This record gives sequence, C-alpha cells and structure tokens, in this order.
Amino acid sequence: MDEEYSKEIAGYILSIFRSNPFVVMSWGINPASITIVEVGVKFHVQGFIHTGYVQVVLNEGEDLFEVTLISEEGETLKTIEHIFVDNLICVIDEAVEKCENY
Repeated sequence: MDEEYSKEIAGYILSIFRSNPFVVMSWGINPASITIVEVGVKFHVQGFIHTGYVQVVLNEGEDLFEVTLISEEGETLKTIEHIFVDNLICVIDEAVEKCENY
C-alpha cells in the first residue's frame, strides 16, 4: 500500500464530507474511529439504519467510489459500487441514515 497516496485519497474523501457537514453529522461518525485504508477511509457510524463501519475507497480504474457497510463484528454486509463523486454523500446517507418514513 502506498501510504502517502492513500492518505491523499482519504483527505480528498473527507473534504467531500466537509461540503455537507449537517448530513454527515447525522450519521453519528465517531471522529476517533476515522482510519486510512488502502486508497480510502474507514469510520464508525451510529445511523438510523446502520450502526457499524463504513469504508469508502476509490476505484482508480473507473475513477468512481465504492462504499462498503461493515458490521460491528467486521462482517461485510453490503457493497455499493460505481458511485460518482457528486452522489457519494447521498449514497452513504441512504445506506446509513435515511429510510422511507424518516
């Protein structure tokens, strides 16, 4: 893993989150849980729909993001692929916080 590049991508993802802080705060992110992973970031949430971890990574070949929901125990629950940068927050919000009768 190229740590410097992964750190740069993680910073980019977090800057996207800063563009809409009210939605991101509604996920109940624990700031201390934010960790850099290979070409992305992983963090713990306490959302209405999902409590556990969310991992966001850049698919470099497609220049699109991939979001993985992970249980408290570390089990992969769902992976959402092919996410454009302008849809990233919305996709995570729908997976973590929003529901029909929200």
